[in-house]
Amino acid sequence: MTEPNYGGKQPNNTAYIKTFYTANSGSSNNNLWIPTNYFTSNVLQPASNLYDNVYIPGNLYVDGIIVNPTDKYLKENISYIDYETSDNILKLSCIEFTLNNNNNNYHYGFDAKEMDELFPNLLHVTPDNLNYKSINYLEIIPLLVNKIQKMQKEIDELKK
Repeated sequence: MTEPNYGGKQPNNTAYIKTFYTANSGSSNNNLWIPTNYFTSNVLQPASNLYDNVYIPGNLYVDGIIVNPTDKYLKENISYIDYETSDNILKLSCIEFTLNNNNNNYHYGFDAKEMDELFPNLLHVTPDNLNYKSINYLEIIPLLVNKIQKMQKEIDELKK
């Protein structure tokens, strides 16, 4: 069995992406596989309509890029991020930590409680019975860019 490559594309966020299967019983690794019969035109097909999330309790390796749908035709209620909102990015404490199950590797991130107070729409709860808080780090990028743009505007005004 060869490892599937999906071109680094993220499936439609509304798709019911469900069932992963472990590799053949003769395999010496714990990689997860999606059977090829779940694909039509390179789009994941629902294995079950009971779930709408994929939870991977380990690392996710992508041999390509991760792409989020962002076409204007997929959006409603579009408005620009105001500078006041992006200013909150400076209130977040940047932390360094190790995970309970792997004390040798340091990670960097934010405190979930602060994120909940400042950007509650970026905080999510894991879809298991443990209800761990998770942060949507990708959506922090537009806030950072907006803050940089504001800072650059202030720098340019100061130079004049």
